[in-house]
Amino acid sequence: MNPSLHFLTKENWQWNLLFFIYGLSFFLMGFGILLKARRGSNSRLGRCLPCLAFFGIFHGIVEWGYNFIPTAVVMEGCRTFRGIIFNGGHALLLGLSYFFLLYFGVNLLGDIRHWPSWRKIIPIAAFGGWLFYAALTFPGVNRDVNVWFILVEIAARYMLATPGALISGLAILAQGDELRHLRQKSLKFFLNGAASALFLYTVGGGLLVPPAPFFPANVFNTDFMMRLGLPAQALRIFSSILVAFFIFRLLDVYDAEERYEREKSREREMIWREREKIRRDLHDGIIQSIYALALGLQHCRLLLADEPSKVAARMFELSQQAEKVIADLRQYLAGLDLGRELPPDPVALVDKVMGEAFVKGDIKVKVRGNRAAVLDGEQREHLYYMMLEILSNITRHAGASQVWVDIDLESDGFRVKIADNGKGFLTTAPGGGHGLKNLNERAALAGGWLDIESSPGRGTAVTFWLPYGGDDQGGRP
Repeated sequence: MNPSLHFLTKENWQWNLLFFIYGLSFFLMGFGILLKARRGSNSRLGRCLPCLAFFGIFHGIVEWGYNFIPTAVVMEGCRTFRGIIFNGGHALLLGLSYFFLLYFGVNLLGDIRHWPSWRKIIPIAAFGGWLFYAALTFPGVNRDVNVWFILVEIAARYMLATPGALISGLAILAQGDELRHLRQKSLKFFLNGAASALFLYTVGGGLLVPPAPFFPANVFNTDFMMRLGLPAQALRIFSSILVAFFIFRLLDVYDAEERYEREKSREREMIWREREKIRRDLHDGIIQSIYALALGLQHCRLLLADEPSKVAARMFELSQQAEKVIADLRQYLAGLDLGRELPPDPVALVDKVMGEAFVKGDIKVKVRGNRAAVLDGEQREHLYYMMLEILSNITRHAGASQVWVDIDLESDGFRVKIADNGKGFLTTAPGGGHGLKNLNERAALAGGWLDIESSPGRGTAVTFWLPYGGDDQGGRP
């Protein structure tokens, strides 16, 4: 605790304000990290950031101490109980804050470089060495301890702050490869910015100390910077604010991880759905056909003993069945890539279905909005089959002479309404067939919803909404 520094901050309100902002930036940085870290993290950086939070909170309190500890208490040193509590606690918090900075850097860089597990002893040993030095050089309770406070501060900056800031900067700089999979380009910029700010803080907060009769404090110190016209306090405050700013921005890693996990979860769910679809389709179609072939062959075996003349005709029928199974299987396998072959633009996809579907009656299509919309492969397939089912129902059941198709390209999704002037049906009737059930299921699987409005003699209107790009929340916008 440099008395001259304390006097400067007390007498000059500008410096007083700057040191308050300096402490506030560190305190808010630590508090923000703790709030974000509650989510948990799978990255090394996310797991180690809470250590940096304790550094920020403790160091913010230390810097506020330069403002709020009365000058009279500072001058008392450790001659009074009040002086021991305030001055001794202030010195201890300074060393403890730098301990967490060193602990953060050593553990983060050690994880990346695969250092042995005993690396965690390094910051503990450094902090213990600092405490030992403080105890060894303590002049006594009844003597003036202001010089001792300066030496303790210098030792904390040399033994803890300088290696802590330097190693933390190197550790953060090495995080680029691990975080590349999150596909957020801004993280690399913030990593470089945080590392550069920590390197600058190595000088401003670590190497720049009050003058002392030993090297390098007798050469490179706050007086030397003052002779150059650059107050050391200004460099320290500037570098600290930069550290707080870039670390704040690095908290985006928690959001990026959450988005990445949601994407991975969605991919796993899509794979599971596709497997379930394949299993269901094979069970209901191909496997049943093969089972029928097996029964036919068993029947032929029985015919060989009793009526061999009928075996040839039966075998011909079975061969035709086998060829049909092969054709169905080929068609099914080709249909697995249907979503990728369809156009990603929903308007173009609707136009494609309208061209393929045969609908009796006049069709009028209206498009509102001009947003560039894109659907993923699964959504394209769902939209394709939904349109085919709706238009097929109109052709087979509605008896309509006019059909209206309205497409609204909204901000986060698109709405399609297909209405006809056919005979309609009672929507409250039980059952409804597999077609309507499949329509609702496909809309939900694509991340949207579907409504059907109809009554006998008044036509039918089917409205559905799907999001862009595959949001499977399934809720109405």
